[in-house]
Amino acid sequence: MASDTIMAINRLGFADSEMQVFAYLRTLAYADFGAASVGEVVHVARKIARDGGGRDAFIEAWSEQGRLAARTADDALAAGRPRTARTFLHRAYNYLRTAEFYFDRQQKEEFTALYDHSVSHFDRALPLLDTPAERIAIPYQDGIDLPGYFFAPDDSGTPRPTVVISGGGDGHGEELYFLAGVPHALARGLNVVLFHGPGQRGLLHHHPGQVFRADSEVPFAAVLDQVTARPDVRADAVALYGLSFGGYLAPRAAAHDRRVAALVANAPIIDFHSLIFDALTSALPAPPPATAPAEYWNGLYQQVGGTDWALQATMDNYMLWTTGARTFADFHRLARSFTLDGLVSRITCPTLTLSSDGENAVARDQARRFHEQLVAPVKAFHRLATEDGADSHCGLSNIALTSSLVYDWLTDVLAGPA
Repeated sequence: MASDTIMAINRLGFADSEMQVFAYLRTLAYADFGAASVGEVVHVARKIARDGGGRDAFIEAWSEQGRLAARTADDALAAGRPRTARTFLHRAYNYLRTAEFYFDRQQKEEFTALYDHSVSHFDRALPLLDTPAERIAIPYQDGIDLPGYFFAPDDSGTPRPTVVISGGGDGHGEELYFLAGVPHALARGLNVVLFHGPGQRGLLHHHPGQVFRADSEVPFAAVLDQVTARPDVRADAVALYGLSFGGYLAPRAAAHDRRVAALVANAPIIDFHSLIFDALTSALPAPPPATAPAEYWNGLYQQVGGTDWALQATMDNYMLWTTGARTFADFHRLARSFTLDGLVSRITCPTLTLSSDGENAVARDQARRFHEQLVAPVKAFHRLATEDGADSHCGLSNIALTSSLVYDWLTDVLAGPA
């Protein structure tokens, strides 16, 4: 079901589809950290509508707003105003990220150039933050590094509890600074690590073969190897926080790696195939036959995507590009490998499960079953409720509340003697 927040935005006439509306909400949500403004987002929405509301209009309007923010940041830097520059560098990143999400991935050079341009503004803001931040490169395999960031509450070098955060299938490691409320974690004395793993944009744009892998414990082990070796990290107090598809990736890693001291799943995915295809086929007049051929799934993909360019682009980016599937039938087959079947009971660290009222029924059921299957001695379940305005995907519509729940819980769980 759509969240109340998304339906309310839709009634304002911003867009024709839920996917487009979510893009506006996602961009606007980061206003909590100065990375957007209501006025700018409304201006862009109206401009897109005036220009026909299509994919090209969407990309151009957001790109133009991103370029405008970057010019404002440059002027502020030249005038010696670092705080103003930081605000508008974050806006430039956020608006260009929104444009990049719906870009045609077949235009590879332009697609990657837009991504790199957006990230360059995020990186330019790093030395302007109030707390230390550094880019890191995590050795992975075959000479490939996982790009990421390390954030600390101060520059004392004190060993601290640390949260490793993973996003989802449309994830940008940089975006997690806002989506996962990193400043809220830093304010509670926690270090934070963000990274791009296989299947995520920072890796895929430059290493197209590095698609999602079901055994996410492998890239997570590489991250934990580097993080736990740092002198400013308490190796006995490293938590994983997975959002969206990270709700599969992080729990899978926690089930295999005993170095994980705590886990937050927002929201957990037990069966990725069921999550996608049960929701996709629920509106069909009849359920698909168990032996439906490849042509059936490819035809369904064209039928669904053909009604909404934003949904088509999302499916292209999230389902095909990130998994390496060439056709929707390939994706239908590959999706079955992403399952936590038999693994939830192997998660022994304290675990917090979050589930939003606005997720579809399959997602909410999987979150509840995940929590019930946990045998960890400490576990908690929290509903991100409609009445709190937190009912959008992963609580995006109330980041301050969602982050407070997560980091207050982690602060308590990870507390202990150094």
